[in-house]
Amino acid sequence: MYNIIIQKLKEQFRGVIYYFIGLFVYAWMIVGLYPSIEKVDLEKLYATYPKEMLKFFGANDLLSLSKFEGFISMEFLSLFFILIVSFYVAASAGSTIAGSIEKKTIEFQLSQPISRIKLVLSEAFVGLFYTLALVVCSSLSIYILAKMYSVDVSLKGLLAFSMVATVFLWAIYGIAIFISSLLKTKITVAAATLSLVMGFYVFTAMTNMVDKLKNYDKLSLFYMYNPQKLLETGVVEWSHVLVLLGILFRGLISSLIIFNKKDL
Repeated sequence: MYNIIIQKLKEQFRGVIYYFIGLFVYAWMIVGLYPSIEKVDLEKLYATYPKEMLKFFGANDLLSLSKFEGFISMEFLSLFFILIVSFYVAASAGSTIAGSIEKKTIEFQLSQPISRIKLVLSEAFVGLFYTLALVVCSSLSIYILAKMYSVDVSLKGLLAFSMVATVFLWAIYGIAIFISSLLKTKITVAAATLSLVMGFYVFTAMTNMVDKLKNYDKLSLFYMYNPQKLLETGVVEWSHVLVLLGILFRGLISSLIIFNKKDL
């Protein structure tokens, strides 16, 4: 099991570096732009935007958007960041079961002295570890870049964001690995997972825009992910963390049960 983890860490390392470079460059652009844009009065700038668009990206009031926490949340953390890391999560989970069956490498892997459960858990550990690494490195990048451009950002807020973003993306991994145990190709797993993520996001946006739906906001995963609030307050809702971890473990356990019964 240890050897599989080391092998998978090496195999995915280069790809994860590319993901991080993309996230870092985008974060650099957003943080670097903020001091210049702040001078033109962000509150007035956002006032020219359609209200529906602001609500789609989770903005509740213009004053909060004029702060760095609101600006980086709307422009980076609310959707773009989640989509990029979710793409890695979906690809990693998709490769674990569906991708291995598709490429017919699963038979060779199982010919080794290792059980199906240990095989899946080994690859899941790698996927979860690199997801954590992407979140932590991105948060650290934001902190360093903010210092470079003399932008105030709370370290406590970034720590809270890192924790919640990690378990949020782990919950998506739990969903993705469950889908991987049901489908037969890596691309269909990735497509289904990303479609679900976008579906959750659009539903949350609709609850902000449509009064009749606002009481149903808890039905979406994004109800438990509010980067602006986390950055501003540094307060973690532990009940949300437990729910997200529960989704991860349910998805992982369900995938193990299905995979163990699957006829290869």
